Amino acid sequence: MKISLGLADFFILALVLQGLVLAALLLYTSKKISSNRWIAYFILVVAETTLFMEFQYSGLSQKHSELIPLMLVLRLAIGPLLYFYTRSLTYGDRKLGFKDYIQFLPVLLDMQPQIIYLLYITGILSIPAVTDFYFLPQTQNFLFNHTIFDNLPTFLSLVIYSTLSYRMVNKAIAGGGLSKYKLADLKWVKNLLYGFFALVVIYTFNTVLIATIGWNGYIAYFLYIPVTLFIYWVGMSTYFRQTKMYGDDVLQYNAIPAKVYYSDNEAVKYHQLLVALMEKDRLYLDPQLKLDVLVAKLNIPEKLISNLLNQHIGKNFNDFVNEYRIAEAKIKLMDPAFNKFTIAAIAYECGFNSLATFQRCFKQFTGTTPSKYQNGFSSVDLQVNTTQIPI
Repeated sequence: MKISLGLADFFILALVLQGLVLAALLLYTSKKISSNRWIAYFILVVAETTLFMEFQYSGLSQKHSELIPLMLVLRLAIGPLLYFYTRSLTYGDRKLGFKDYIQFLPVLLDMQPQIIYLLYITGILSIPAVTDFYFLPQTQNFLFNHTIFDNLPTFLSLVIYSTLSYRMVNKAIAGGGLSKYKLADLKWVKNLLYGFFALVVIYTFNTVLIATIGWNGYIAYFLYIPVTLFIYWVGMSTYFRQTKMYGDDVLQYNAIPAKVYYSDNEAVKYHQLLVALMEKDRLYLDPQLKLDVLVAKLNIPEKLISNLLNQHIGKNFNDFVNEYRIAEAKIKLMDPAFNKFTIAAIAYECGFNSLATFQRCFKQFTGTTPSKYQNGFSSVDLQVNTTQIPI
């Protein structure tokens, strides 16, 4: 069997080799940025699948059939790896659970040569029950007679996981609270997914062509040249983009964003309800006001109110309430009718149950102390009252 490698083959192999080097570099940098290990695995699997294509098309697979069990084609792992990369980049890396591992179970469909090889070398195939099942016409047809429908699981996997990844990225960007580099990376992932969608379309068209007119080198190049260019771009842009980050940038990049429970429209609605409770019902005047009171009033869980305050309003519960109390205190401190009241009395009238807390919050929100604020307006009033009107 003649081995044939053209210029396009060497071009593909060169890009694949560089992709493997970039995958190794990204795997090394995953000590600093954990999401890199997923994109490294993604590049590795795509590169290895491309190598298997070259192994078949060049004639090596027929001349050295004993090497086939060593050539892994893990197409059904590409979708999950892309999804886990997006999830790790968006929400931070976390330990995989059973539900995560089970998503890689369909990869067994890609490992038919390896499974058959293991059956032979381990002697399992000599077991009568296994032998009978293995040589059933249906089993033989499934293992060795390939049709266009064999590519359906791969197609569905690529479409489903890329769609889930795209939705995840959009939701994270809309939620806000991202560092500069994390936001830039998520926008880059959207471009990655656009390219990935294009490759899925090419893969589908390629599969149909092979099913209708048979295997042809030009058809293979039509798919694998864009694929190798794609993984080379992914590896290069990921690696060199992250070299611009310094220590603090990496810390912000790896920070796990808080979970977002509301859409923008929902956040506006509940924010308006909170404001109404403060301004109309004046709940802030209650010194015993706690978060559970708002929970009862709004009839939504406590963690959702906290998320609304922290992620959408940008304040914690105490600051949100105390801001209203300080606004009330400023009105009373400016009112001459309250001049006979002590600062402590005004603080208690506005919902504070501690003079120290009142003074600290007043300084925080106004930049001055309550007494200076009150004296400033008293001085203005005194000047106005003692000014002589010229006749």
